[in-house]
Amino acid sequence: MSTAGRLAAAPSEALPEPHRTAALRRLPLALLPLSGLLAWQMIIWIAAPRPWLLPSPADVAEVMWSDRERLWFHAQATIAESAVGFALAAVLGTALAMAIAGSPAVGRAVYPWVVASQAIPILAVAPLVAIWLSYGTAQVMVAFVVAFFPVVVTGVDGLRGVDPAVGRAMRTLGASRWWTYRRVTLPAALPTMFSGLRMSAVFAVTGAVVAEYVGADRGLGYLSEFSTAEFRTARSFAAIVLLALIGLAFFGAVSLAERIALPHRRHSVRPTWRRP
Repeated sequence: MSTAGRLAAAPSEALPEPHRTAALRRLPLALLPLSGLLAWQMIIWIAAPRPWLLPSPADVAEVMWSDRERLWFHAQATIAESAVGFALAAVLGTALAMAIAGSPAVGRAVYPWVVASQAIPILAVAPLVAIWLSYGTAQVMVAFVVAFFPVVVTGVDGLRGVDPAVGRAMRTLGASRWWTYRRVTLPAALPTMFSGLRMSAVFAVTGAVVAEYVGADRGLGYLSEFSTAEFRTARSFAAIVLLALIGLAFFGAVSLAERIALPHRRHSVRPTWRRP
């Protein structure tokens, strides 16, 4: 059928309901966790392990409800530490990425050391940070260190990946260097930079939890370690579930910010009749 024929026939085709289509698109998202829960429950039925060794999903759910106040108290500390660490990493990492991409001298002097710093295991640094800083501050600092690297690397790659011919064309038309950077270079690099921010948001939660394991008086990492020492495995699993939810929430918040900052990326440029 010709293009004109398809365009004429498109309005008469029965399109799926929007809500039904959205539900079908989200269905694969639930398959993996549901499969994991089913496998977990099958192990409980077949192997019948002791509750302190491997609690059932129902036991974990019961603990999440009965100890909800305790879990929320510790979750608030982890959320605050992760959020502050991520915010510092986003601001300082973006500023450093802009400096490295904009100045070859800064790139040669700083960028190799930023990369080399990732060869140091965070588990080797976290105990020292816990000694040097007080509770809360140490967790924020470790979260910042872990989340800093993805922001810098993706920021540098995004800014360096913009076609310089576009900037030269704007300068030829009379645009200033700052206007070109603000209106052309930075918007073109934002998709890559947001990819780094999404990774950084999740890494910030990981860094905060690692620091809580090393030394803290609150937080889900502290609660998980303390509960494991008391053989309260169900509570440890509940803390892990909350940590996963917090990581997903951070990831979703950055994705929402990307959708707001880059609204054109939400809309398909392909006509409806050509979509598979």
